[in-house]
Amino acid sequence: MLAGLLLAALLPPAAIAQAPVLHSDSEVATAGYYQLGWQADAGDFELVEATRPDFTDARLLYQGPDLATVLSGKPDGDYYYRIRALDADGASPWSEAVHVTVRHHPLARALTFLVLGAIVFVATLLLILRGEARTRSNPEGL
Repeated sequence: MLAGLLLAALLPPAAIAQAPVLHSDSEVATAGYYQLGWQADAGDFELVEATRPDFTDARLLYQGPDLATVLSGKPDGDYYYRIRALDADGASPWSEAVHVTVRHHPLARALTFLVLGAIVFVATLLLILRGEARTRSNPEGL
């Protein structure tokens, strides 16, 4: 037992052995945002994003202790993510890549919903104003 403790004290600490598990709440994001989350026993994490599956164009997206992030404002396209855990002894291997396709709703659909919403709003407003006018002309409700 004493030899094991002595050996552990003399050997350099090992880096994190297991890669974090990365997941996304959407494979195809049409709402304009999506969430990435990860799980691992580590203090800090390094999340990278790429537009190529081989990560040759990867850029650092986040570094810190959080276990999730919400991404928004991305143009249409394919995005690839991977993460690794960091501690004082080094870094874990990279996680398996997560692929998210951003595909916004067509502008015509968005404008249709805007027009329909405006029609419902105006109809509701007219109904309220008509009811108010009736109440004023007949305050006792008779």
